Amino acid sequence: MSCLSNGYLDTNVDWVPGVKGLRLKHFPFIETTDPDDIIFNFLLGAAETSVKARAIAFHTFDALEPEALGALSTIFSHVYSIGPLQLFLNQIEENSLKSIGYSLWKEESKCLQWLDTKEPNSVVYVNYGSIVVMATDQLVEFAMGLANSKIPFLLIIRPDLVSGETSVLPAEFAEKTQKHGFIASWCPQEEVLNHPSVGGFLTHCGWGSTIESLSAGVPMLCWPFFGDQPMNCKYSCNEWGVGMEIDKNVKREEVGKLVKELIEGEKGAKMREKAMEWKRLAEEAVGPEGTSSINLDKFINEIKSSNN
Repeated sequence: MSCLSNGYLDTNVDWVPGVKGLRLKHFPFIETTDPDDIIFNFLLGAAETSVKARAIAFHTFDALEPEALGALSTIFSHVYSIGPLQLFLNQIEENSLKSIGYSLWKEESKCLQWLDTKEPNSVVYVNYGSIVVMATDQLVEFAMGLANSKIPFLLIIRPDLVSGETSVLPAEFAEKTQKHGFIASWCPQEEVLNHPSVGGFLTHCGWGSTIESLSAGVPMLCWPFFGDQPMNCKYSCNEWGVGMEIDKNVKREEVGKLVKELIEGEKGAKMREKAMEWKRLAEEAVGPEGTSSINLDKFINEIKSSNN
């Protein structure tokens, strides 16, 4: 992306239907020069095939993205918003799939016991998702920002989080955080986000994490990396009122300041109120008469009718 520097990524884009306030930097992108790149060709194929589909389902809900869904409906004949999916799953009392799980990493449940010891809305949960890889100096800046904020935190550090290296934090980090920090390699994210002690989420803005955070009523600090993450960040911060963005050139001073604002500040409190409103709307969407419930039935019937 270096060839698009010097402000070019801030170029306004006003021709995308259903989306406002766009800049080039918000568009999903894949960094590759390989014409045989698997992900690029998969997405290209999906885009080409989508125009032939009888129905398309999106993991969102009507109240969250009405303009975008409306624009898509003018392009495709049958568009259905059927989310948040995890709220549908939670309605199943006896779910045999729970024993299998869908996590890519082994979850450490001890963090939930640690969260039980903390005050409501006092902890910032930090997780960069399952595939984002960062440099050692970026991890150190994030970690020391958390340490200096003195805000209780749950930090997830995957074994492969740092590119080509082992994730090693400076000794002073352990000294500063032994009383108010908990580090795990992975965790049951939905349970963590819905824990009463969690007051904010420092996230890479993957769509799964974004919609889970909205469904739990938790505001976000956004550090988008690639793909759809910049767009998700833009909506969280500018449209939905639940996010604050961290600069790509992450510095510990900014991290510490934003973490304190998120958990203890006036802006953080307003974002938390807004996030709780989105939680209410998400729960309404999957209710018996909710838009996502109705759309899911329509989508299933469309699939069934196509096989007749």
